[in-house]
Amino acid sequence: MDPDDRQPLTPGLEGEESTPPALVQGVLPADGVSFLQPPPLTQQDSNPVVLAALASLSFALLLVLALQIAVHERDQIAASYPRLASPLEHLCEPLNCSVKALRRIEAIVIDSSSFARVGGNVFRLSVSLKNMAGLALALPAIELTLTDAQDNVLVRRVLGPQDLSTGAEAIEAGSEWSPSLEVALTSPVATAVNGYRLVAFYP
Repeated sequence: MDPDDRQPLTPGLEGEESTPPALVQGVLPADGVSFLQPPPLTQQDSNPVVLAALASLSFALLLVLALQIAVHERDQIAASYPRLASPLEHLCEPLNCSVKALRRIEAIVIDSSSFARVGGNVFRLSVSLKNMAGLALALPAIELTLTDAQDNVLVRRVLGPQDLSTGAEAIEAGSEWSPSLEVALTSPVATAVNGYRLVAFYP
């Protein structure tokens, strides 16, 4: 074979397209590309009156949001900060709402109870409820269920706070509430009563 007919061993040296000079010179500086630059401030954007109006609008929206949160969480706020209870009541007047004692049934525990015959068909229910929370909680209602010897339900009655309370509206933090109530039963039920169950709940 004629040495002059041999192909070069180094690839890419022949037949390779040359790189355009424009691509070798590097990228364009950022200030030369218009879409990389922030838009210039217009006269309207820098107008003090417009800026003041936007600031006032933002403040008004934040105030409305704060009022909405205060109304929605009014019971929690009043329980956590008793001094705010009165302002919250005034805030609720035009909104037709009210501030009530906080409800957390999981924090109310039936500490002890008894259901004993007083005489004839009259029984006395005594119960002690303890508030395990760090805040005052609303008085719950109590469901009284009377059962016979086979644990069949004889009668079920719901006793609201108005039936058990002497005027209190809440159980103070860490304290107990011990109401008692006389319950009159019909003769068949009074004769068959053998047990009872109590459940505290918020209606």
